[in-house]
Amino acid sequence: MRPLIYIALGWLLLAAVGGLGQTLGLTVMLPATSAALVAHVVFGRDLSLPSCLLVAVALGYLEDMHQGTPAGLLSLAHGLCCCALVWSSRRLAVEGPVARALAAGVAAALVDLVTFAILFAVRRRLGVEGEALIAGLLQARWHALATVLAAPGVFLLAELALGAWDRAFGRRPRPARRSPLQARGSGSTLEGEGQSDWT
Repeated sequence: MRPLIYIALGWLLLAAVGGLGQTLGLTVMLPATSAALVAHVVFGRDLSLPSCLLVAVALGYLEDMHQGTPAGLLSLAHGLCCCALVWSSRRLAVEGPVARALAAGVAAALVDLVTFAILFAVRRRLGVEGEALIAGLLQARWHALATVLAAPGVFLLAELALGAWDRAFGRRPRPARRSPLQARGSGSTLEGEGQSDWT
């Protein structure tokens, strides 16, 4: 059920941020709330790898529908971003709100880079000018920065939604998992403490 909570929250955030931007006529770059949720899923380590991929691809599909991009484009970008973040989560310790917010910014940048690479590869078939794609890529830094700034709020909403679900059904919150660096420092491994979430 937790993957469905992430997907529902992602849909609500897409609608809220997009609607707010349209209503207020905002011209600043809006944050990638879906990328921030993917970072929360991966570095929270509460879900298995297949569940993480399900959430990432579903959020990407919602982004495809919201932005009107070719079907599957952002789904693929979010899925590849999720795989890259899972790979890095096994090697890097991402602890604390600042580090996790930066991870969300990296996730947004990865999604933008993968999207650019796919569109650039098929630009002639889609009839898109390469210069327009490059100009859009140059704006990716502002997209990542907006995501970093919005990430703490997105993470807070995710924690509140998941906590409310656990309380509603009398479930105990999972204990915080130790990071790979902490596990190495204590002479143990994550596999030694129990089965990994990524298996």
